[in-house]
Amino acid sequence: MFRCCALLLALALPSAAVAADGLDPAATERCVAWMKERPSSAPAEVRTVAPDTLCADFTSSLTSESRDAFLTQMANIPAGITPQVIVRSLGGDVELGMDMGDAILDRKASVHAYQVCVSSCANYLFLPARTRHVMADSVVLFHGGIVPRMKKLPDVTAEGRQRLQRNIERQDAFLRRASIYPQLFEWMDRLNQPNLIVMRHCPTDRKITLMQLSDAVLAGIGAPVSSNEGPQGQEAVDALVARYGPAMAVCYWDHPVKL
Repeated sequence: MFRCCALLLALALPSAAVAADGLDPAATERCVAWMKERPSSAPAEVRTVAPDTLCADFTSSLTSESRDAFLTQMANIPAGITPQVIVRSLGGDVELGMDMGDAILDRKASVHAYQVCVSSCANYLFLPARTRHVMADSVVLFHGGIVPRMKKLPDVTAEGRQRLQRNIERQDAFLRRASIYPQLFEWMDRLNQPNLIVMRHCPTDRKITLMQLSDAVLAGIGAPVSSNEGPQGQEAVDALVARYGPAMAVCYWDHPVKL
């Protein structure tokens, strides 16, 4: 269920004027204007659009170079200033995502999701933010993290199992440091079980690969959202993701998260 999916998004759609708490409107406009010019195939890139604001466009795969650019530009924001991060991302490498997430935690940065924040973006950039914002016509979509079951997959080598274990331990420490429910991704992984009764809360006309957690659910796992101008509810989420490309099998989740 929660496997990475290739998303071909039409991300140059016109969008309403966007602004969220803590953002300089001029910086927001510069960031959005730049992202609108970029095709979804453009390499991952980060720009500083204001003394306190990074604009991170990761619609293609994360790279060590884009991770390094993010960390360098974050470090260049003077101490005592709360960094603001506007991000558009389809996710990518877990380790690179946690590297950036650690910087967000260290600097107590605010994160503003623009259009799409999927997978590693949701897990490791949005969740650890000091304040979390979903901009207009934008969604934050989860499909799980690293879980112990992955070590038992038949094609995983001994070296791969060791690496998975290191990343599981790092992820657990990361979630605890961010004060996020530490069993979140194990709960998501359980939804892979066939005929699991809790899946009755999701649409039955699709094989779910992504979840949008409601504001109430995010608050319940330790990640309250400070502002959300995105869709609320299954129908609104479906309509928005359909605008951004081929249909994505999303479930809007507004029920308790617990093992």
